[in-house]
Amino acid sequence: MSSRDGIVEFPCDVERLANGNTLITDAGDEAGDGSEVVEVDPSGRIVWRYGQGLRFAHSAKRLGNGNTLIADTTNDRVIEVSADGQVVFSTDDWGGGTGRLSDGSHLHYPNKARLLDDGTLLITDRNNDRAVQAARDGRVVWQYAGRVKHPHNAQFTAAGHLLIADSDGHRAVEVSRDGRELWAYGDGSTNVLNWPRDADRLPSGNTLIVDSKHARVVEVTPDGRVAWEYVADHWANFYDADRLPNGNTLMASQQHQAVLEVDPAGRVVWQFRNYTRRYPINDKLLNCKFEEVDSAGAPLHWVLARRLSEGGGELTWTQNAAGKRCPGLAFDRSGAFCLQQTRRVEPGKTYRVSGLVKAEALKSGFACVQIAFLDADNGQLCDATTSPRSDLFSGDTPWSRVLFKADAPPGAVAADVRLFINGQGRAFVDELFCFG
Repeated sequence: MSSRDGIVEFPCDVERLANGNTLITDAGDEAGDGSEVVEVDPSGRIVWRYGQGLRFAHSAKRLGNGNTLIADTTNDRVIEVSADGQVVFSTDDWGGGTGRLSDGSHLHYPNKARLLDDGTLLITDRNNDRAVQAARDGRVVWQYAGRVKHPHNAQFTAAGHLLIADSDGHRAVEVSRDGRELWAYGDGSTNVLNWPRDADRLPSGNTLIVDSKHARVVEVTPDGRVAWEYVADHWANFYDADRLPNGNTLMASQQHQAVLEVDPAGRVVWQFRNYTRRYPINDKLLNCKFEEVDSAGAPLHWVLARRLSEGGGELTWTQNAAGKRCPGLAFDRSGAFCLQQTRRVEPGKTYRVSGLVKAEALKSGFACVQIAFLDADNGQLCDATTSPRSDLFSGDTPWSRVLFKADAPPGAVAADVRLFINGQGRAFVDELFCFG
């Protein structure tokens, strides 16, 4: 057992159970460790948890037999776990142990799994751009594919239609079984919805939508009128929201590592948050020239941030012209992989970030140096894509000096200074400093 067991670090799916407890799916910490499903009672006491082998799990649903169905996202599988922690079903067993469905495909980053009344599974298969209904033996019963981009949290409405958050399409969409679009909210831009990740049809006919990058949960009528909304006073990055029978709304706030229940007036009436930081906040960056290594051979004081790496990435090393060893990141996909350290900052103060960066065979995506400011609750103050950064590096780029300035915004108490990479290739860093 780890000392981090039971610490919720990045809540995704939330569900209020019939017994009044709350089931929370925790994706884990920035290093990619500690993903769990926890059940907490109203007093905040953890009464059940499961985390064996999970990597960046996104959803968990309690079944009628007492088992729990889990979308084990980075492991590209869905499992069913008994109350005593035994895996009684796994999609890894499909296709004779290959994990393949009857159409030859494999789940790729599944973020939601639901057991339907007929015994089939509805799985939102994000990186395959689809929602797929599959029998327990892996036979594809039905799918809606290719017309949504990186979707989340599909479900069937009472009318039998598919309601899905078309996340990178910036819409919530309802489609019929024959694939006809029946209803949508959002115009495809980021103006109305920005990266929605959940959409639930309410008994009233309205739709509850998590508008993640606008830090809000919004209820809209069939004609698109906003009937209710809850907007956070920070970049909450909400993931999931459920309307409860008492009229309150349960939601997961990822950036503040919290699960909230708010009443119709927007008052928080219940909260679960037991987060503590795993890694220190230093008064200044340490080991900036990467000359010290830990027992595992990694740069001392620096963290390999794998949470968003979709299972890829490794630390690598090269030499500069003087023969000095310099660390780097080798990556092969579109997620995010970082080498980072957190330092203390003061709001309103200007910080100068400098370093040396080299790219090798970075055929897709890019690398850069970035500073991401954090608030007192360890939440990022803006989306990483808009955080201050250096120029972008791609292809084969020789050692190049980067230098940029960033003003710490109001509420900032710390900042992650990082080498960032996505795509396929390698990026290296040396002499990474943050002055201010």
